[in-house]
Amino acid sequence: MDWRHRVILAKLAEGCTYAEAAGAADVSRITVWNWSQASPDFREAVAGARETGKQERDYRLWLRHPFRGLRPPKGKGNGKKPRFTYGRR
Repeated sequence: MDWRHRVILAKLAEGCTYAEAAGAADVSRITVWNWSQASPDFREAVAGARETGKQERDYRLWLRHPFRGLRPPKGKGNGKKPRFTYGRR
């Protein structure tokens, strides 16, 4: 394996997303996906690393969620889309 593969696997095991792991190895996330499609060994290693970092990744994504700490939108706006008022009327 190349050093970039090892960096990507380490970052995925830490809970990073594909884009963050690819950025650490200075490649695009599409390149990571292409490498995983070309090599079954790398694909299995990526799956294992993502499983290891699943809880941390879910927590990081929850921290970035726009509705964290706020009430979910309620009601219907125009076109049956939720109305986002955030306490304003």
